[in-house]
Amino acid sequence: MTRPTIPILAFLVLLLLAIPYSFDATTSVEPGWRTIIYPLYFIWLLAFAISLLFIIIGYWLLSKRVDKINCTLFIFHFVLTVPTLKFMKFPSIFLNFGLLNQEDLFSNIACRIEIIPYAVKLFVVGQLLFGIYFIRVINSKTKST
Repeated sequence: MTRPTIPILAFLVLLLLAIPYSFDATTSVEPGWRTIIYPLYFIWLLAFAISLLFIIIGYWLLSKRVDKINCTLFIFHFVLTVPTLKFMKFPSIFLNFGLLNQEDLFSNIACRIEIIPYAVKLFVVGQLLFGIYFIRVINSKTKST
């Protein structure tokens, strides 16, 4: 069991890392041109940040109901959430750009593109597990009161 503030702070750090910050929307090449087309990564990061905000709210509501939160579930939930942030926010962190062969670089990028959907599936599984835990805790506290 862990104190309820630890999961809130951990996911708050993830939320701060996931906030999409970019000057793509604030600058334009031509003066007076006001049309903004947001890139897909910006929209995915925004959806990820909003879901992290709901997770923080969920842990905050749990902290009001219980004294301690299941440590195993928190660690499992956190571990399933981090790879998605890594692949969405920092997609080229482990790419080896020093490869001399262009085909090796392209195969490295293709492997990275194939891994991203699995990271998103892990994120969804983690959120489902947290949702089930949240509902069980809220229902058990409601019935006992």
